[in-house]
Amino acid sequence: MGWIIALWRRYFGGFDSKLDWLEQRGVQCVFFIALVFLWEFFVKKETAIISCCISFFSYLFFCKSHWYYFKCGTEDDKYIDEQEAKGRKPAMNWIIAPVNKLLGFKPRSKQYCFVGMMLRYTILALPVALFVGWKFYNAAFAIPFVYNAMFWVDLPKTRFCKSPTNWAEWFSGLIIGWSLI
Repeated sequence: MGWIIALWRRYFGGFDSKLDWLEQRGVQCVFFIALVFLWEFFVKKETAIISCCISFFSYLFFCKSHWYYFKCGTEDDKYIDEQEAKGRKPAMNWIIAPVNKLLGFKPRSKQYCFVGMMLRYTILALPVALFVGWKFYNAAFAIPFVYNAMFWVDLPKTRFCKSPTNWAEWFSGLIIGWSLI
């Protein structure tokens, strides 16, 4: 399951497909929900209701945006300002901004982005962890470290992984996928 979720997570992050319909976010989400449901129901022998809950909460875990946080403080300020002018807001900023202010981190800094990723992943991991156990929560806790590590480790660029973000998507999917087993 770990390898399958890793492939899906990289695909969900925007894999360069030649088939346009595969690039549609709705198709990607339906595929993921079905994948997790089938795994939980047929392989782990969970009830249909539990399998639905796990697949739905897992979907929410992955689909909630992390926008510029995932760039670990390297996103261009001009781009962020343009996006905010269009009405785009960082996800869960209602909790992330006050926590960062309390910690004294400057908006858009590496520390601010790290805390944003940490809160975004750990808060959304709680509902899934209630069903599959705390190993899922522990895996979610690792994701911000994975993203940050990929920005200082110079991994080779391939067709499948062209940037540090792509590598982080791959490894985060692998970690989360193994935690669902």
